[in-house]
Amino acid sequence: MNYLYILIGGGIGSLARFLTSKWVMSQTGSTFPWGTITVNLAGAFVIGFLTGLFERWAVPPQLRFFLIVGFLGGFTTFSTFGLETFHLFKDSQFLLAVGNFLLTNLAGFILVAAGYFAAGAFVRLLRYLM
Repeated sequence: MNYLYILIGGGIGSLARFLTSKWVMSQTGSTFPWGTITVNLAGAFVIGFLTGLFERWAVPPQLRFFLIVGFLGGFTTFSTFGLETFHLFKDSQFLLAVGNFLLTNLAGFILVAAGYFAAGAFVRLLRYLM
């Protein structure tokens, strides 16, 4: 049954990635892959936040499968990141390729940590308010 949660979450996440990336690219008018960077970095923050919450709250495993494995697995995309970086190199846009690589990886790590610590602050705030 967990496969169904992953399947549904992944489908929704993939559609959300496509629409978000397409919208971001339409707003920038740039050939730099801002759409992919946006979804990957947003996904990094959200996975950190959800992990921080799920460590502190009893959450059904189905919700973890749906959100983390399914939705965020479909929403973020390492293969597209790799392909876009390769195309930048292939098109001799070396600085943009290196910038894409560094921005995605460094900012991704920082945002996972930020999401995780934000979840802890959120839980403390909720406990204080209740």
